Amino acid sequence: MRNRCDIGRYDSYFFADRERGYRLKEDIKKRRVAILASILPDPESLFQIIALNHLVRENGAGKTILIIPYLGYARQDRLCHPGEGSLGIMIVKLLQSMKPFRLLLIDVHSQRIRKAFPPFAIEQSALPLFAGVLSKHPPDVVVAPDAGFLSKAEELAKMMKSHPGVGMIEKVRPRPNVAIARHLHGDVREKSVLLVDDMIDTGGTLAEAVRLVLEKGARSIRLAATHGIFSKNARERLSRLPVEEILTTNTLPQVRHPKIRVLDMVPSLLRRVEYF
Repeated sequence: MRNRCDIGRYDSYFFADRERGYRLKEDIKKRRVAILASILPDPESLFQIIALNHLVRENGAGKTILIIPYLGYARQDRLCHPGEGSLGIMIVKLLQSMKPFRLLLIDVHSQRIRKAFPPFAIEQSALPLFAGVLSKHPPDVVVAPDAGFLSKAEELAKMMKSHPGVGMIEKVRPRPNVAIARHLHGDVREKSVLLVDDMIDTGGTLAEAVRLVLEKGARSIRLAATHGIFSKNARERLSRLPVEEILTTNTLPQVRHPKIRVLDMVPSLLRRVEYF
């Protein structure tokens, strides 16, 4: 197995009318090329992936691999109200139409999106990375903040040699980005708790989960989520809570924060790419 890969360079520029232009600065003819970029709420990120994919294919690349650490719009996976649409499904179909050799994604939010994956798509998880970091000081209980993440919480617990218990919180959403924790399934009294989810957006879901496990007598609390979106004041909101640490990864750009520990997904991604 190779132990390194070259970092390709390209120029990005604007024309007078604000049209974007791109120019490769490497000879990629017949070489395997991986394009690594998250799809962010800003539509420009998606356009950039499309443009670079076209650029490397048109310039004679061999195998083209798309690595999308964070798949934005995955929560828009269904028609909730008249006049809306499943933009997340649209984006997956768009990525499929680009015909990469492999499409690699990390902890995609929606099961409906997973069902729309093309045959060449592979989903990787940050759970093994969390399990490795937590092995030195494992939690007594892993708690999913809602029913949708229970299976992942169980999966994480099985990865740890200490075999922590698993709990789950029932929540309701009266409106978008607002969550209320109703009931905790599992015993957390006088135990160290890890609340784990796939993403932290506004922090509302985890803040409610922290409130409930504290009410139920948890001794200590840590948070873990693959995608640290941290919308609005989520960092400050969560850091003010009585939590020891917040674990996230670099699937999205992160800023330094004393309570947030950022784990690097790149080594595991590169190991996976080596097998393609």
